[in-house]
Amino acid sequence: MNSFRLFKEKCQKVYGQQDYWIVPIFRSCLAFFIFFSLTRHFSMVGRLAHPLALLFFSLISFFLPFSTLPMLLGVILMSYFYQQSLLLLGVSGGVFLFLFLLQSSIRGKYAILIALMPLCFLLKIHYFLPIFVGLTMGFTAFLPLALGCFLYFYLAFVQENGKLFSASVDLTEQLESLTKTLLPFFKDKEMVLLLVLFSAVVLTVYFIRNASIRYSWHIAVTVGLVMEALLWILYPMLSLKMNFVISLLSYLFSAALAIFTLFFFHDVDYRGTKFLQMEDDDYYYYVKAVPKNKGEHFPSSR
Repeated sequence: MNSFRLFKEKCQKVYGQQDYWIVPIFRSCLAFFIFFSLTRHFSMVGRLAHPLALLFFSLISFFLPFSTLPMLLGVILMSYFYQQSLLLLGVSGGVFLFLFLLQSSIRGKYAILIALMPLCFLLKIHYFLPIFVGLTMGFTAFLPLALGCFLYFYLAFVQENGKLFSASVDLTEQLESLTKTLLPFFKDKEMVLLLVLFSAVVLTVYFIRNASIRYSWHIAVTVGLVMEALLWILYPMLSLKMNFVISLLSYLFSAALAIFTLFFFHDVDYRGTKFLQMEDDDYYYYVKAVPKNKGEHFPSSR
């Protein structure tokens, strides 16, 4: 644990000195990874889905904030939809407009989660992101996370029904097929379940970690993991299929990442808690001070 704390402090020191370059480079690499992973997983083709085009969009993101990544991803996806059929382009344009209007209600804050959530589904760490968001972001972050979850299921729906939207199929047939498949999609039990549960996890973890109690972050992570474990009860109750082995491995790996996040962002020593009182001309201030665990305060394990 001592070596981990020393490593954390070194990372924080390097980041504090080089964040001007580290953040844009990380954003570009993350953008390329998201674009490349989603286009390849959902078998998207076309000029904008080419690796060189994806690299170009990633380089653009070097100069843009994180909130623009979903917009760049949307441009790539709309290009692919256009090549499939005008009907798919129109339907997807309406869906993306709906997502944009919802996201704009919180002024683009945390919009990166719309692109990150589908990536986490592909990497099988979708249990981790709701807990991470609850620990490190504001409570309004549940909305873009839910939109990202919806986006993943929508892309899976398009991939599964790709033949229905083929340009070679008559437009009348496309409309008939669309009316038969689109309504059941919005009623997808698994999608609705994950949307509600992950949003609840974000809000629960957020409010617990902000509570003025000891080990609030530890309790928040534990409660979040317990809530997500309810899926093994809810899936059979709703007659949904689940690959138990893959889901269990995903859950355990996500739990490990959540614990790593806990110690990396909130490693404190509650034994040294102090309650301080200060005052000025207008107010009395009652402060609860909890010291951080510092690597140099611990003897070497060697």
